[in-house]
Amino acid sequence: MQNIEIKYRIADPERVAQRLTSIREIKVQFRHYQKDIYFDAPEGRWKIRLEENSRPFLIRYYRPDEDKPRISDYTLTPLPDLKETYADLKTNYGVLAEVEKIRELYLYKNVRIHLDEVTGLGWFLELESVISERYDRQVSQQHLQEVLGILGGLLDEAERGSYLDLLRSQRYLAG
Repeated sequence: MQNIEIKYRIADPERVAQRLTSIREIKVQFRHYQKDIYFDAPEGRWKIRLEENSRPFLIRYYRPDEDKPRISDYTLTPLPDLKETYADLKTNYGVLAEVEKIRELYLYKNVRIHLDEVTGLGWFLELESVISERYDRQVSQQHLQEVLGILGGLLDEAERGSYLDLLRSQRYLAG
């Protein structure tokens, strides 16, 4: 699977949420806790995602670290036996870090809009425009730009890396 994604720091999450909920075409999906456990994978990024009211998944994704919209290739694998999979991944690759967040998910056409409060890092907005048979790369890029237009003036700097990268660099700078 593929999407086009980008992540921004945000200073005023309340204003972002107000803007999102003021647009009729944007639908609120949920607000809940998520925990991602990252592993020292041989290539790309691998993480187990644990979240309320959902089965655990192994997410593998590959994308460049750039501060502009970029293509991400990813797979989602349901985990019927979380304990066994976790133990195997920990033994074979090692755990890099755990990232905890409260996520609000909004949808606009094929764009998943994540308003995240990440423990130890603060507030972020992550956009993922899903590429599919219905929405090709060009249409997905257009929809992403529409959301960026809606949120004009409310976003801080775009981020190059993942929450794992940000957490690790913060620990490095603090230590």
